Formats: sequence, C-alpha cells, structure tokens
Amino acid sequence: MYVVDASVFSSLMIKDEFCERAESFLTSHRRSELVTVDLAFVETANVLWKHAHVLRRIPEESYRRLRTLVVPLIESSVSEVVEARELIREALDNACRYGITVYDSAYVTLALKRGFKLASFDSKLRAALEELDLVWVL
Repeated sequence: MYVVDASVFSSLMIKDEFCERAESFLTSHRRSELVTVDLAFVETANVLWKHAHVLRRIPEESYRRLRTLVVPLIESSVSEVVEARELIREALDNACRYGITVYDSAYVTLALKRGFKLASFDSKLRAALEELDLVWVL
C-alpha cells in the first residue's frame, strides 16, 4: 500500500521526465493500493498553474483541458482521499522533527499512521527521511 504525493499526479499533468513512470505506477496499483491527502488536489493544480502561467510551458488551450482533469485524475487513481485536517497536529510535529514542509509531512504522517510507503518523485524528501526507509521514489 502507498500514500501518493502530488509529485506523482503532477508529473502526469505536465508530462515531465517522470510521466511514464507515474503512469505505470498508478496503472499497476490503481485504487485498491493507493491513498492520498486532499492537499494533492491543490498541489497538483498549483504545478499546472506554474507550468502554464509562470513558465509558459503549457499553451492556453492545453491548460483549459488539463485543469478539468485534476480532480478526476486523483479520484480515479486512489481508493481514499484523507483530509489534511485529520493529520494536521501530527503533520506539524513531524515537519519539525524531520525538517520538512508541513505539506510533505501530511503525506508522510499518513504513511506512518497506516504503515504504508510514500510514493513520490521528491528525492530531497527521501534524503530527509532516509532513516525511516519510508519514501519510495519512483
């Protein structure tokens, strides 16, 4: 079982260098083995915004289509979306404990609580949590 962070969903949205691995991972583990935190919707949308508005990497017509896919992509990939508010106190403590953002810590906290691995493309997060052997960088 895996907690999937926004880097996996974002990769599919922006078609970065990890896109094929993200698609393969989500397809092979679809729904029954995957959960995420509701932050994934906002974080994935923010990556799409950044690539469309700031970096100008995604044309307007593609952006308009992709923005409608954020919610369906995440909802069709996981069996459960956990509310961040259920994790916030522990996530804040873990963020301080491990020196990571509260955003990342929400996913980490869920993984720790459930005894799951964290599926992510964030190699810095993996390095920060190396002692836990928790983060599975795809």
